[in-house]
Amino acid sequence: METKEIIDTVATQTAQQTPYWADYNVADYFLNGGIGPMCVITLFLIGVLVSAWKAPAWVRDFGFGAVIASLCWVVFDLCQMFQAMEWYGAYSTNILGGGLWRMLTPLVYAMLIYLISILISTFQKPRI
Repeated sequence: METKEIIDTVATQTAQQTPYWADYNVADYFLNGGIGPMCVITLFLIGVLVSAWKAPAWVRDFGFGAVIASLCWVVFDLCQMFQAMEWYGAYSTNILGGGLWRMLTPLVYAMLIYLISILISTFQKPRI
């Protein structure tokens, strides 16, 4: 095969593939974020929802706690990643990108929880 034919074949096959994110559902994102951090952050979500009902003054505190917990987890994962990079030396950018994606998934989840807590807190304030 000539080079042009190979490029056309690869371009055709690539165009026919579905995007990588099209096959994911919420459970896949939850599992890719890691069971430990995602469960801890889900406990903060439960805290936000329960405190919206029982103790409205704590709603933002639980949301902020979710963000802080996820940031601690991200820093811990970054330290592990840098230690592995130092130990093994060469690494693929695919592995680095996938690791960063899975590392930042809990942070995005926690930021959504914080947004929910801000909205709940805002709507629960007395009107003037």
